[in-house]
Amino acid sequence: MEDVVDTSQTIDECASLVCITASEECASALPRAAQRVRRNIRRSDTVFLLERICAIILPATPFQGAQAVARRVSTLLVDIDYELQVFSGQSALSLWQRLQFRYARVVSAGEPEVEHPHAYPVVEWNAERESVPAQSIPYLAFLANYPPHRLLHLLPYELACRYRCVPVGAERAMLTIGTSQCLDESVIAHMQEVTRRGIFQVRCEVSMIDDVLRYWQSAQELHTAPL
Repeated sequence: MEDVVDTSQTIDECASLVCITASEECASALPRAAQRVRRNIRRSDTVFLLERICAIILPATPFQGAQAVARRVSTLLVDIDYELQVFSGQSALSLWQRLQFRYARVVSAGEPEVEHPHAYPVVEWNAERESVPAQSIPYLAFLANYPPHRLLHLLPYELACRYRCVPVGAERAMLTIGTSQCLDESVIAHMQEVTRRGIFQVRCEVSMIDDVLRYWQSAQELHTAPL
């Protein structure tokens, strides 16, 4: 399934990286999950495996594009307990260099690949999906930049403060929400009604949420200040 390859040119500062870290109990199931991932991403992307870590290298992919990949990948990991992080730019490059130094191995699909007609299909929101513990939703390690105003406008500020969550990405009819605790179904349903979008949750630190909320408040005050 795995071959050692020369990957020195695989990633640069224009790339992103999705890192899946399986729990010790699920380490034996990670290689099979890595094969599923390999079959469901672009040919230009590369999957590497090292002990409990599966890394997906995404050439010429911005941070929001990597978030879309993370959403798709999370649906392929139902049989393992894992933590998922998204990196871009210099952070992605640094992490990949550490993995390369430790001789990470490339993962093949195990069967002929089928190229998807679209790069990263959107994971459709299922309103009847059962709630999951916070550690089971993808983990967002950091934001490369504050969310742009057009993204912040998709969620009412009052709602963000009430539930201590912030918008961190949007794609088609899906809004990605950063939260430190998994939001229950009634909150998700309310957000979907208000935003008219599906809601996808990612887990992040409370400090990140507070920082974005402070930035958001400052941006609002600046916008409403008299000339």
